[in-house]
Order: sequence, then structure tokens, then C-alpha cells
Amino acid sequence: MSNTGAPVRFTESAKANLLPLVHDGKMPEPFIRVGMKGGTCGSTYVLGFDSKTEFDEEYLIDEIPLLIDRRQLLFVLGTEIDFEARANGFYLHKPSTL
Repeated sequence: MSNTGAPVRFTESAKANLLPLVHDGKMPEPFIRVGMKGGTCGSTYVLGFDSKTEFDEEYLIDEIPLLIDRRQLLFVLGTEIDFEARANGFYLHKPSTL
């Protein structure tokens, strides 16, 4: 499956840590959610397990079932999801745009 036009990107390290959960059926909820929490001056990215709501767009990126609330899509568009063991797990990186 091509990821052309995918709203977010998973690094190889993130995929290596998420795909076993997906394939083994060990995810506590059926989807991975990426989004924002808080206001514009104190917003943080969130990543977790969740179920689909009426506001969600559903994606399958590199075999990973992903949800993004359509109201937050512009804020997370272009985000890279990575995993680094020494950094205590997953982190999200949004490249600067000029």
C-alpha cells in the first residue's frame, strides 16, 4: 500500500514497535489515535489507543490503523511518529514550515 498523501508518517522504528501490537491483536483499542490536546498556546501532541468517533478520519498507514479527528487534521498534517527507547518511547515531530 502506498503512503502517498498520508497525513502522518511512521519511522521504521515506530513501525517496528507498533506492528507487533497490530498483528498480535494486543492493542487495547482497535486504532492508534494521533491528535492535539490543549489550547493554541499550550498544545501538545497526543498518541494513544482509541475507538472511532463521528469526527474521525480513518487511515491505514503501513498496516497501522490510525484515527485523526478531522477538526485536528491541519494541526497534525506532516507529523512524523518515531520511537526511541532511550527517549522513553514514542514521540511526534512536526517539521517547521516557512
